[in-house]
Formats: sequence, structure tokens, C-alpha cells
Amino acid sequence: MDDKSIIADQLNDLEELMTPRRKELLTWWLKFFSYIFLLTGAFALFIYPSMFLFGLNTHLQLYGLTTSSRTSILMFIIIALYVLKGAASYGLLAEKDWGVDIALVDGWVGILTCSFVIIYDYFGPSHVFAPFRLELLFLIGYISKLMKIRADWKRGRGSVK
Repeated sequence: MDDKSIIADQLNDLEELMTPRRKELLTWWLKFFSYIFLLTGAFALFIYPSMFLFGLNTHLQLYGLTTSSRTSILMFIIIALYVLKGAASYGLLAEKDWGVDIALVDGWVGILTCSFVIIYDYFGPSHVFAPFRLELLFLIGYISKLMKIRADWKRGRGSVK
């Protein structure tokens, strides 16, 4: 009986070694944009309180939402979107269990925000035409890639310490 348990343990060890590291599941463009949004998420956490401390009005834009008033609710929403993108980037780059889940939430929130901006621009007060947001194509590719790697991410290995 001990021989069977030893073989089972060795097979489990072999299966664990054969599962890819989570970082290997990320494509080069996912890593590239994750590093960018990790920095912008950290910058957003720094800049928002600084705007109030130093009386600055910084112009921020994301997904077609744009504002330069530090006291507007739109500024808070844009900062929250940048922080969400930063958290998703951290989860992916640090190979966290929840990384792909929060990245999917980030992608869907981005698609909903872009769709809202397109609809608002079309029916809004300055109804000229509804511009197509190029970010929407990137977000669709982002979500489709995350959906492909999600199952492997869940059973994959994190960083070896």
C-alpha cells in the first residue's frame, strides 16, 4: 500500500511541475499594459490627495471621461477606474489567485464605461455624431484573452519563493 501512495505523491509532484507559472500565461502586450497601468494606478493614489493639499486641478481622461475639476464626482470616478486598473495589473503581475478575476471585472467595467460614453455622446447635448471609442476594441481583446487563460490561471502556480 505504501508503494501506491509514494507513486501518487510523485505523480502529484510531477503534475505540479508541469503546470505553467501564471506569469507565463500572460502575453507580452498584457505584461506591457499591466506595467503601465500599475504605475498609473499608483500615480492616481498619489495625485488625488495632492490635488486637495496643493490646490491643483489636474486634467485626467480615461475611456472618454474627462475632467479637470478636483471636486467633481467625475474626477473621483476616473481616479477609481485608474485604481481598479492598477489593482488588476498588480494581481496579474504578482500572480495572485484573484488577479484574473479582478482583471475581468476591470475589463467589463471599461466596456460598460466606453459604451456609456458612446451613447451619451450620441444622445447628449452636443449631438454631432457618436464617435467610436478605439479602447473598446482593446478591451474586447483583453477580456477574450483573460477568458482563455482563466482556467489555467486557477490551477497554475504562483511565483516560487
